Amino acid sequence: MAQLIDIRKVTITSRTLAAEVCIADEAPLFTGDDPEGTDRIVDLMPQIADHACYGDGGATFGEVLGDTELAHLLEHVTVELLARTNLAGDIASGQTRTIDDIDRLYEVRFACPDDVLVAGALSSACWVIDWAYTGGGDPEPDIDAIASGLVGLVQSLDGTAEAAPAAEEPEEAFDPDATIIGGPFVEEAAAPEAGEEPELPAEEPAEDVQPELPVEEQAEDEPEEEDPWAGEDMPAPQFVR
Repeated sequence: MAQLIDIRKVTITSRTLAAEVCIADEAPLFTGDDPEGTDRIVDLMPQIADHACYGDGGATFGEVLGDTELAHLLEHVTVELLARTNLAGDIASGQTRTIDDIDRLYEVRFACPDDVLVAGALSSACWVIDWAYTGGGDPEPDIDAIASGLVGLVQSLDGTAEAAPAAEEPEEAFDPDATIIGGPFVEEAAAPEAGEEPELPAEEPAEDVQPELPVEEQAEDEPEEEDPWAGEDMPAPQFVR
């Protein structure tokens, strides 16, 4: 399977995970460039059409899904995977922007209750998009099994499936001059009650849904780099799906 999305750098702060992604030359730049591939994504996770989405001028992602940047689709696929884990707690929103007007280079940013969970969901979303836009075929990605694998990954590292606490402050603002593709989106969904384990599907996840990512963590004693998103507020976190 060809790799259509290259995750070049991941930067983690206390509240966000930002990933620099490059869309391969052989990949469609817009979802409308390969309608069949886009249909495969919708068949796998029809819920993304109901995501609230403000960056492209529509009320829902479904209104722009047929002709939006592949990086914007990556953002929404990632958040749908996070929602299905029931571990994302009060995950807020995702945003997508171009980087210095460089062709096929984007940055996607997520509120980050658990950097391992978000990084795993992002890499799995890349794998799903690779499958959809390289002809599909068997085996078809099992989205619930991928979510189950993300749950197992988090549990193996901290031994708990507790939801992350809500952020106490709204996210940092971003540059108003940046070209924003995917704006913040919020949709409430029921979170598991305290002390209740989330229901997990029986199937095991595919072995190749969790590729390793290059991660750059900022040391606590180092000053934070200037945020390229400064200038527009990210909404206070709420559960999304």
